[in-house]
Amino acid sequence: MSHYWPGRTFEPARDIRFRGGHMPGWATRLVDGVPPNDAAWLVVMPRRSGKSWLAGAVKKARPDGSTRLVDVRSAHKVRAEGLSCLTDVRAAPPRLDGGVVLIDEPALHPSSGASRDPATLAAGLQRLREEGAVPVVFATPAEHALLAPHLGVDAWKDELSPPPLTDEEAAAMAARTPQWAYEVVAELRTEQRGWLLTPFLLELALQVAESAPDVRTDMAELSRLACEAADAHQYIDQWLHNGLSAEQRAALRRERWRRAGIAIGSDGHAEQTMRVLRPFADDPVLTRHLPDVLRVHHISDLHFGGRLRLNVDRKDPTEAGASVARLTGNRSTPLDSYLEHVRRLAEQGRAPHLVIVSGDLVDRPQDEHGRSALEWLRHLEGLLADHPDLHRDDPRVVLVGGNHDVSWDRCLDERPSARHEWFARTFHGYPHPDLDQEDHAARRLYVRFADAGLRIALLGSAESGGEPANDEGRQRVRELIAELGSADATQVSEVMGKLERHDPGVVAHQVLTRLKREEGSVTLAVVHHPLSPVPAVEVAPYAGVVNAGQAKLYLAETHTCLVLHGHTHLGFLASERLIDRSRGGRRAWTTRIAGAPALASVHSNEENGYNEVSIAREGGGHTLAVRAVRFRNGHWKDDLAIAFRPGAADECDFEELCADPACSEPS
Repeated sequence: MSHYWPGRTFEPARDIRFRGGHMPGWATRLVDGVPPNDAAWLVVMPRRSGKSWLAGAVKKARPDGSTRLVDVRSAHKVRAEGLSCLTDVRAAPPRLDGGVVLIDEPALHPSSGASRDPATLAAGLQRLREEGAVPVVFATPAEHALLAPHLGVDAWKDELSPPPLTDEEAAAMAARTPQWAYEVVAELRTEQRGWLLTPFLLELALQVAESAPDVRTDMAELSRLACEAADAHQYIDQWLHNGLSAEQRAALRRERWRRAGIAIGSDGHAEQTMRVLRPFADDPVLTRHLPDVLRVHHISDLHFGGRLRLNVDRKDPTEAGASVARLTGNRSTPLDSYLEHVRRLAEQGRAPHLVIVSGDLVDRPQDEHGRSALEWLRHLEGLLADHPDLHRDDPRVVLVGGNHDVSWDRCLDERPSARHEWFARTFHGYPHPDLDQEDHAARRLYVRFADAGLRIALLGSAESGGEPANDEGRQRVRELIAELGSADATQVSEVMGKLERHDPGVVAHQVLTRLKREEGSVTLAVVHHPLSPVPAVEVAPYAGVVNAGQAKLYLAETHTCLVLHGHTHLGFLASERLIDRSRGGRRAWTTRIAGAPALASVHSNEENGYNEVSIAREGGGHTLAVRAVRFRNGHWKDDLAIAFRPGAADECDFEELCADPACSEPS
């Protein structure tokens, strides 16, 4: 026999709020019949939080015959209790000598199945007060939003929201199975405190622990299973979609974008809405369905060992100028400032959760430069924030190599992949496209973050980097190798370094054919070279991906919503819409492309910077925003930003990200 059943109707013997004559302090005004400041007490609780149980418990705690409990959805019960004044302005209120009228399900919102006029209910409440009664309305946040404007100016003083369960209340529920439940409750209170927010949630968690003893010591797994079990109770449908208004759902979404650092316009009404909703913000089922925005920094072209921009523009070449420059930090570069920037973001609760590096980590593949890049990356990793959708063993930094990461002196090796071995060896601790592997099928393609519904495709466009520009140069190296016999590596490297080079961007066809669509996931791709021409004039061969059209077709067909690249040292945002001709042009997919400016290189015609990608998950759906951040006058400043739903034809106004999505598929 199960001792825990979250869906059961009110049973006084199982109630943990009002047990054995105990009354929680916050409920004394209801039980004692203390008059409200305005027309009625408003007990605001989401659906599936024990609202009807609380109404039943208050009635049980009061003297017999002094309390009426009515469900306004039932016209028959309303008439039977003599309370037709709540639904009909023409009906007279009953003659009441004090007493409490408990109104559960006021039927103001369409989700109740019988939407009543809130003005009529407000008038009826006022008439009951005039008769000396104490009305108490148990309302969802959506019903509160409809009713409150029709009450007086002091109505906000009459709002009550039950606090989380006390230790004693939680222990009362655990007492049903004392052999194990006390320990589970203690662990939940330490690690997953949200499950003690309401009796329903704790009962749900203990029901899972009862049916699956193996998870009683693993709170993360217990929480995951309990969130899945909530589906059987239509928890999200009832809590979010039926218990909140569209405006309140928008306010919740707006609040999490605000926490992510993107302020979306609000007003006093929105702030009032959040005041009502904030007591329930730690609900674990809701936060799993609507977690904090996942923050991703897209950085590129670090060029360790190359010419980096200095934070101080020293134009005085004298010894005195050098002395002053040292005092002002002239040896510091945007690489140093970026780490300090992330540290400040961490202090504000806005550090990135993930970092994507789109190539050119070093200027030339030398061990000294590689060690510097690794030290910097490890420092950065230590500043990244945790996120509930990310597991402890999930990688937090993923990268692709660029043309500067290729060993040019290995480009004539009989194994084309040899030129990528230095990069693979140096950065083996970070997921990358494994271009050192000859077998394309053996290479890593996707990095998946299952709980986030996110996957990142790592596309190595520097596959053929370092190619000699002409056959004469190629032949010269071959002759040198033959002449030396044992091939003096130093001499070969010197000659190879002097040859004119091409660095064609290409994504191997064998890799593109491995791209697959995955329903329920939002997919990003990372490549070094650009897939589309950028708004800059660069006279150079192979400036982009030579098979870009083919790559974009595969990316669109597999519903890749955003491609991140570097190489050009320019910030760049674009949308490319591909029509599916096999369906007569009726369906299309739009892929966004974001190029990142060089993070620190001096070889840039614009300010250094990075892209911030924000991914907001709601259940299995996602919305995204991309914002450029520039290093300007010694400070990191927000720049151009776009927002969009995956595959949709047009970008959205940021306010649209907070509205209920019209559909889950782009038209």
